[in-house]
Amino acid sequence: MKNKRLRVIAFQLILLLAGLLCIEAVLRLKGYQPGDMKPNWLNFEPVDSLYVIHDYYTNGDGVLVADSDYWLAQDIHVNEDGFRSPDFNKLDTGKKKILYIGDSFTWGMSAKPIKDHCFVDLVRNETKSEVINLGIPAADPAQYFQLAKKYVARLKPDMVFVMFFMGNDLMIQDRDVSTGEPYYYYTNAGAIVADMDGKHFKSAQAAYNYFVSDRYYMHRPGNFFEWLVSKSSLLSRLYSVRFRVQEKWNFEKTIRDSHVTKKYLTGIKEVARQNNVPVKFVLIPEIKEADMDLHKYKNRYSDLLLDTMLKDDWLIFPNSKSNFTPYPDAHLNNAGHRYYADRMEEFLKNYMAIK
Repeated sequence: MKNKRLRVIAFQLILLLAGLLCIEAVLRLKGYQPGDMKPNWLNFEPVDSLYVIHDYYTNGDGVLVADSDYWLAQDIHVNEDGFRSPDFNKLDTGKKKILYIGDSFTWGMSAKPIKDHCFVDLVRNETKSEVINLGIPAADPAQYFQLAKKYVARLKPDMVFVMFFMGNDLMIQDRDVSTGEPYYYYTNAGAIVADMDGKHFKSAQAAYNYFVSDRYYMHRPGNFFEWLVSKSSLLSRLYSVRFRVQEKWNFEKTIRDSHVTKKYLTGIKEVARQNNVPVKFVLIPEIKEADMDLHKYKNRYSDLLLDTMLKDDWLIFPNSKSNFTPYPDAHLNNAGHRYYADRMEEFLKNYMAIK
């Protein structure tokens, strides 16, 4: 009887081990390597040799802009200031001007083709207005404020839209916009933020090294347990849960106290007031919350959306997950760009009689 019980236990252990090995194999086939603890939404992969892609760069004002030569080869026009917009010195002063500020959503990421299906281009092509696009991938409210200070007075728009993506525009910590100091490094491994965990990295290689050695990959285990984790994709994914919980906690804390973000949005509002220009903050939800009831959504983000200084300046439209591409991209698809173009054209028609 005892031998039979031992055989059953041994058989169960073999089945468990086989199951774990199968899971390990599947994870590796899906691209999860041992020691990989990065979140699923992060578009980053280690490379043998790192190099910088000069599609975007930090200009003399300390803000991200696009490189015109790089994008010309992609048949995309970037103007003299580094934006995917008509040349500012060729704007028709007889037309109303609509100014968009934002990040990759406003740039038109994942619109196909970008110059015909991004919501900014749709509004430009379907109204009689001059439409100015200051959207740059990876920009944040600190950059939005800098752009508002420089371009609202210079271009004198009739309307300013700040496109606010709830997925990463809620700023967990403040940052300085400094001349010559990059905010992101665009590399063949992915876009790497220059400021992480209270550190500023002066080079792409230094930021990359921190990514792969300390932040998201266990390449330098400190004890036997970490060494064991570094040898298994399954254990690495399980071990990474602790970091995802910490990230979730930090984000929830920022939801409850969004004072850094509000500082820049109220700053933009003051710039607009000084120049007698109306401004609206247009909210784009993260895909996982796109179907959330608006009342629940506003309650969840009440510190920001119901703030006394800002609550009347938000445009929050009912949305749908069908308007987005799947993770890890999670940008607007063509239907999503069409949706936002329709909503803003309707707003402009009613608010400013723009047709």
